[in-house]
Amino acid sequence: MKKCLAFALLGLPLCASAQSFCTRDAAIDPEFPAGLRGAYSIVGKDPAGNSYAGMLTLRYREHTYALTRTVNGTAIHGDAWIERCGPDKITTLVARYYGKPATELYCALGMDGDNYYRITCRTRHTGGTKNGLEAWFQGQ
Repeated sequence: MKKCLAFALLGLPLCASAQSFCTRDAAIDPEFPAGLRGAYSIVGKDPAGNSYAGMLTLRYREHTYALTRTVNGTAIHGDAWIERCGPDKITTLVARYYGKPATELYCALGMDGDNYYRITCRTRHTGGTKNGLEAWFQGQ
């Protein structure tokens, strides 16, 4: 009987916190985060360890942001969206480039003193195990 009661009490917190860690915003709000669209200079290191630099444009659509990343003259398109994560609902930008292989990005939004975005991302090829990095600098 004591074991059944202990399992029931230990299982209660697990049931109470069953909601997802991150939730995706239903639509793009141009007012928040304000000023996100535009041109960015980017630098990165892909999951294989190769460094690169290029340009990125971000445009608004109804449910996602449209991305076009150009590195060494090659353009790759993608989508991005905002997710709210954890109990504090921390704003996270999640993106996907549709190259071969596809690349997933999980990004933190930051700003410099002139109110330009500085977005830093962890990257991973779909199905891969190694991480890369990518940083976007707005206003270039």
